[in-house]
Amino acid sequence: MGGEDGTGWRTVAKLSEFRHGALLVEVEGTTIGLIRQGEKVYAYRNSCPHQGGPVAEGNLVGNTQCRVAEGGLRRQTVSRSRLNLACPWHGIEYDLETGVCKGDARMRLKSYKVLVEDGLVRIRP
Repeated sequence: MGGEDGTGWRTVAKLSEFRHGALLVEVEGTTIGLIRQGEKVYAYRNSCPHQGGPVAEGNLVGNTQCRVAEGGLRRQTVSRSRLNLACPWHGIEYDLETGVCKGDARMRLKSYKVLVEDGLVRIRP
């Protein structure tokens, strides 16, 4: 869409282009998934650290937490405000806000800083 503007930020999309799911953009030969949740936009390289799947094309799912109470009773809760991005290949889930894998904190999505201004989405590669 646009080039780098001398400040390190690159315009990659318009907010009006967003539909359901991720918007994929190409920056310097790398596919980046832009995921809009409400007024916030997240940007991740479209490659799952697990086995290289197109992670940004996965579904957003509620963050499930299981707590084991005294006596071994389990309680599961699903957050509708905190979401995970699930890779479509193997279901590996990553926290949408941080990019950290829910099952193995050593795995993390490559993220990019995002700036939304005047209806434009800009990232800093």
